Amino acid sequence: MQSRVNILPVLGIMLLLFAGCASPKHTVVLISDPDGHVGAATVTTAGGKQCLDKAGDLTQISGSSAPSSTVTADPHFLVVRFADALAVEPVPPEKFILFFETGSTTLVPQSLPVINAIADAIKRRDAISIAISGHTDAAGSNQLNDRLAHERAVMIQKLLLRKGVSADRLSVSSHGKGNPLVPTPEGIAEPKNRRVEVIVR
Repeated sequence: MQSRVNILPVLGIMLLLFAGCASPKHTVVLISDPDGHVGAATVTTAGGKQCLDKAGDLTQISGSSAPSSTVTADPHFLVVRFADALAVEPVPPEKFILFFETGSTTLVPQSLPVINAIADAIKRRDAISIAISGHTDAAGSNQLNDRLAHERAVMIQKLLLRKGVSADRLSVSSHGKGNPLVPTPEGIAEPKNRRVEVIVR
């Protein structure tokens, strides 16, 4: 009997195929993302379908028969059967948040050390992509906040360039008062929304 492992990464599914003289048997397992998020999947054959919506949900299919009832996969089974596949999973991105004084591009004192932490992460990971996005709180006009969010993101970009980060690895975007970290009514000056988020991949 031979076995082969395939991964369907978009939904966090692992597919194990057992091939023999009879119809191949497929074992489908739903796994969580590195951050713990669990999606969902529906396994469908001519004979029926089975929904997987919890980490470790497992079903088996053979030919056109309906998928088997869902069971919870033994963690040891996953480690043994999917060791090679799990070993090549990409390292999850690291996210950093820097906060700003109201109405300005001046970092609050607590956020100053974060620049060094970002630079260290970029070097440690040999990162190929660093996404920088600027944000504001809901106080002030849309025009003012759009400009301020962009200026904040560009300011962090310049600080990282001074740390030796390659310009071609950096991308800048801004959201103004949209996409707040803490949703508030219009006009509210929420400190946690005056920020730049940096995602290092």
